[in-house]
Amino acid sequence: MSKILIKNGFVVLLDRIEQKDILIENEKIKMIDDDIVDSDATILNAKGKYVLPGAIDVHTHFHMAFGGTYSSDDYESGSLGALRGGVTTYLDYAILKEEKSLKELIDSKLSLAKTSYVDYGFHIALTRSDDKTLEELDHIRDYGVASLKCFMVYKKENMMISDDQLKKILLVAKKNNLLVNVHAEDVDMIDDNIDRFVKEGTLDNYHHYLSRPEEAEYRGVLKALSIAKEADAPLYIVHNACEDGINAIRQAKQNGQKVFAETCPQYLNFTCDVYKREDAQNYVCSPAIKGQTSQDALWKAIIDHTVDTVATDHCPFLLEEKLWGKNDFRKTPNGCDGIENLYPYMLDKANQGIITFVDAARLCSSNPAKIFQIPHKGEIKVGNDADLVIYNPNVPSVFHIADSLSNCEYSIWEGYQYSGTIQTVILRGTILMDYGRISGEIGYGKFIKRG
Repeated sequence: MSKILIKNGFVVLLDRIEQKDILIENEKIKMIDDDIVDSDATILNAKGKYVLPGAIDVHTHFHMAFGGTYSSDDYESGSLGALRGGVTTYLDYAILKEEKSLKELIDSKLSLAKTSYVDYGFHIALTRSDDKTLEELDHIRDYGVASLKCFMVYKKENMMISDDQLKKILLVAKKNNLLVNVHAEDVDMIDDNIDRFVKEGTLDNYHHYLSRPEEAEYRGVLKALSIAKEADAPLYIVHNACEDGINAIRQAKQNGQKVFAETCPQYLNFTCDVYKREDAQNYVCSPAIKGQTSQDALWKAIIDHTVDTVATDHCPFLLEEKLWGKNDFRKTPNGCDGIENLYPYMLDKANQGIITFVDAARLCSSNPAKIFQIPHKGEIKVGNDADLVIYNPNVPSVFHIADSLSNCEYSIWEGYQYSGTIQTVILRGTILMDYGRISGEIGYGKFIKRG
């Protein structure tokens, strides 16, 4: 197997940045040192550039059934977008629907994901907690899965897990060293709001936000924290978007509760004003994007490490499908694009000095790998998989959907100006992208067993 030698880059390590060389051999990082010489290696000159671990997006929805259709990215197109954006591994949600068993669910996902360009794993999203399903949780680590998800919403879609069910699942998960992810919102408040708006005839997309306001998310977070505390089980709360919710998580952490917090770029960059736009339907996601106060609180929580990960909740739909809800937000499929923008966005914030490059790698790579038990990834160290990104901080770039590799005709990130550029992406010692040219092959990505 060919060797690669990255020279003179600013290497972003777990807690510092050092100018070093990196030697890659047999898919692994073999050496990190000064002035490495290897005449057999392909040389990549990274002088003046940052070398970071590949990003790990732990929240994606590829080919997901929702709202009468499927999310528009399958594992081929979605992983191509990931590759372009420096995401070398992702964890996708396998949502239990009609499958008879969790094994059947995972097998079906593994079959679909064989086209992936980058590495991948799965969370299992439970929509029922019958005895058979709970018993099978004792074995899902044998399937290479180490995390679950429970929805506290989507009651009418038959996806919701009740409070009692959530506690049972948390107890079984704790016994099996599984981490439970929770979508935390107050379903009764949301449904009551929607019923009122239907009677009033106020169903424009701004009322999507008004139906799921800050208070609905805050109540959901408080309830999730309380149930996890009763079960004495760890908890991971996905896509946090509001001030009071993230403040409650900070307090729980300070009180010794084991809870992890995720947020997403859409909540860090946009406010609920987007729902007043002509293209408001494109921004409809759940939880809804909140106000400026919440955005400011999320950035504060990133700086003080209350937020553990930044992931995308990548779930785009075709424009014609998003337009189903142009005049009735209930018909808008929920979800936004973002996997191609996650790392460029966070690295842009590092390049601007809002966070550090160490922060960006921690939020998008090392913490995801640690929290979700992803072996040999997330950190630049000898013996780990050679999943690396070379970032040029001096070459600005602009995102245009016309250049995107995702299967979507629009983007909430259209026209976003980045102060730098992801130049090179390496996965397990193979260069998959260099100066924008994709050389990765369909199916190169492999399933990563966790736990």
